[in-house]
Amino acid sequence: MLRQVAAFELRYQLRSPLLFVGFALFFLFSFGSATIEQIQIGGRGNININSPMTLLQTTAILNVFAIFVITAFVANVVIRDDETGFAPILRATRISKFDYLVGRFAGAIAVAFIILASVPLGILAGSWMPWVDSEKVGPFVAGHYLYALFVYSLPTLLVIGAGFFALATATRSMMWTYVGAVGFLVLFLTSRLLLRDPAYDTLSALVDPFGIGAMRQATKYWTAAEQNLQIPALAGLILYNRLLWLGVAAGLFALAYALFRFEAKGSLVSSAARDKPARDDPAPAMRALAAPDAGRATRWQQLLALTRFDMRFVFKSPAFFVLLTIGMFNAFGAINGVVQFRDTTYFPVTRAMVVALEGIYYAGELVWNDRDRRMHEIVDATAAPDWAFLTPKVLAIALVLLASYLAAVATAVIFQMLHGYFRIEPAAYLLWFVLPGVISALLLAALSVFVQSLVPHKFMGWAVMLVYVVATVTLNNIGFEHNLYNYAGEPGVPLSDMNGMGRFWIARAWFQAYWLAFALMLMVAAHLLWRRGVETRLGPRFARMRLRLRGAPGVVMGAAAVAWVGIGAFSY
Repeated sequence: MLRQVAAFELRYQLRSPLLFVGFALFFLFSFGSATIEQIQIGGRGNININSPMTLLQTTAILNVFAIFVITAFVANVVIRDDETGFAPILRATRISKFDYLVGRFAGAIAVAFIILASVPLGILAGSWMPWVDSEKVGPFVAGHYLYALFVYSLPTLLVIGAGFFALATATRSMMWTYVGAVGFLVLFLTSRLLLRDPAYDTLSALVDPFGIGAMRQATKYWTAAEQNLQIPALAGLILYNRLLWLGVAAGLFALAYALFRFEAKGSLVSSAARDKPARDDPAPAMRALAAPDAGRATRWQQLLALTRFDMRFVFKSPAFFVLLTIGMFNAFGAINGVVQFRDTTYFPVTRAMVVALEGIYYAGELVWNDRDRRMHEIVDATAAPDWAFLTPKVLAIALVLLASYLAAVATAVIFQMLHGYFRIEPAAYLLWFVLPGVISALLLAALSVFVQSLVPHKFMGWAVMLVYVVATVTLNNIGFEHNLYNYAGEPGVPLSDMNGMGRFWIARAWFQAYWLAFALMLMVAAHLLWRRGVETRLGPRFARMRLRLRGAPGVVMGAAAVAWVGIGAFSY
C-alpha cells in the first residue's frame, strides 16, 4: 500500500501548476547565472561557470529560495484532504497511518526534488550555449552534478520538508506553515550575522542547514585552479553538517508522525444529547422584509462593513502578530551593526537607523478567503459592488505593511535608547522612512491584488509575485534599470544628518505619483476582472470588461491613464 500511496501522490503533484512554475523559475535563475555576466548567484571571478565551486554555491544559495516552494508541496500533503472533505473517506479505508504519511511525504519530496534538480540542469544547459565564452567553460563531469544534488540538495530538501511537514501536521494551517517558513528564513539570516566572527566558524558551519558555511570553511584557502577542478571531499565539517541535519530531518519527521492523528476525531455531541428527542420549538413570527436600497449611502455602508471584516481577518490573526515579531527581530538584526564598525563606536543617529532599516502573503489569503471557506457563492450573491470587495483588501494589505514599518521604527527607537542616545526624531522617521514605505506598500498591495484577481489559484499568485521580485533585481543587474518601466521604481534619496533629504525627495515624489496613477489603473482592471459566483475562467471575464468599463470605472481609468502618461512624459 505504501508504494501505491506514494505513486498516487507523485501523479497528483506532477499535475500541479506550481511544479511547472517552480521548475521554470529555478531553471531560469541558474541558466541566467551561467550565461549572463551581470547575474551572479555564486562566486564567479576567475572561476568557470560550470566549475564544482560555482555549481555548489549556486545550488546551495537557490536551495534557500526554494523554501516556500518545498513548503507548498509538503504542507499540502497534510492539509489537502481536510480542506477537500476527502479525509473521512480515507479514514474509513484499511490504509495504515504509516503507509499514508510516508507515502504522501515521499511523493511530495520526489516532486520537490525535481524542482531542485532544475538548478544544475540550468547550469549544464547554460554551459552549452554558443554565446558563452569557451574560456569560461570547464569540462563536463557528471559526478560534480550528482554531488551537488545528493550531498547538498537532498539533505536540505529532507530537513526543510520534514520540518514544515511537522508544522503543517501540528497546525493544520497553510498560513501558519508559511509564517513558520518566513520565521525560519529570518532566523537563518540573523544567525549568519550573529556568527560571522571567525571565532564562531565551526559553530556557524554546523548550524547551517544549507551547508553553505561548511563549504566555505572547507574551501576558503583554495586557489582558482582548485575551485575549477576539485569538489570538496565529503569529510570534516561538510560530513558532520550533512549528518547532523539528516538526523534533524529524521527527528522532525518522527515528531510529525507522532502528532498526526489518522483516526477521525470524536464527536463533540454527547450520547445523551444525541438520544434526546428533538423539541418542537414554535415557528418564529413572520415579518416583512426590508425594502432593498441600492443608493450611494448603502454602497458606502457595504464598503465600511467589508473593510471592517477584512481588517478583523488580518489584525486578529495570530499570524499577523508572529510576522510583526519577526519583522522586529529582522529590524534589530539590520541596525545592530550601526553602532560598531571595525572597532569604532558610532552614535545610533536617526539617519543611520533609517538607512539600515531600508535594507505577499496576505493578498492571496484575502482575495481567496471566501472561496477557501466555500462562502463565495453566498457572498458574491450580495448586492455589494465589486469595488466594495476590492478596496478593503488593498487597505488591509497596506496596513499590514504599515504596521511592519511602525514596528521597525519602534525597534530602532528602543535600540537608540538602550545605547544612550535620546535625540529621538519622530518626524524624521515618519518622513524619511514611514511615508515612502506606505506609498510602496500601496503600490505593492495594488499589484498583488491585481495578480490574485487574474490567476486561478492563490499559490500561483504567490509564485507570480516571487517572479516579479526576482525579475526586478535581475533587470537592474543586466542594465534595465530605468524607473519609468520598473514597477514602483524611484530614485534613491540620500540622507544627511545636516539637511535630511535635501531636494532629492522631489524627484522621488514625481515617480511615486507616476506609479500611483498606474496602480490606480491596476485597481480598475482588477475591479473589471473581479470573480463573482462560480465563474473563475479568465476568458469570460475579459469578454465582459468592455461592458463593465462604462460609467465611473471608465472615467477613473481614463483619468489615471492621462495622469500616468502626463507625469511620465514630464519626468522623462
